[in-house]
Amino acid sequence: MTQIIIPENSPFSSDNTLLMGDARQMMGKEVLKNIADTVERYQYKKEKYYILITSRIDVMNPKQIRTKIVLHSYRPPELLGSICFFVDNIKGKIDRLWVLPLDRPSDIPTSDEFCPETAKKAKGLPLIFHAS
Repeated sequence: MTQIIIPENSPFSSDNTLLMGDARQMMGKEVLKNIADTVERYQYKKEKYYILITSRIDVMNPKQIRTKIVLHSYRPPELLGSICFFVDNIKGKIDRLWVLPLDRPSDIPTSDEFCPETAKKAKGLPLIFHAS
C-alpha cells in the first residue's frame, strides 16, 4: 500500500503549507510510477486484467493519504474516488477506463447542519441543485 505523507514544512509556499496543485502533482507522479511498476511486475500474465486504484485520507493521521492498487481478473464496479485501467499484455495494450472523483471534497466535514466554514469555502462556486 502506497503512503504519501504531506510534509509540515513544504517547499512549495512561503507560509509552510502544501499547495493543492503541488499535492495533486506529487500524488499523480506517485500513482503513475506505481501503475508502471505494477504493469512491469505482471508483464508475464497472459490473461487480461484490470488495475483499480483507490485513495483515501488516513483516519488516524489526516496528513497521510493511503493509495491502494488492486488487480482484478474481472471488470470492477465503478467506484467514486477510483481510477481503473484495462491491461492486455498479449497485445501490449493498456487502456484507462475511468477516473472518478470523490463525491465531495475530502477536507469538508459532513453534517446535516449549516456550517459557516463550509459556506465560506463555497463562495464563488456555482450552485448545483438536486431535486429529490
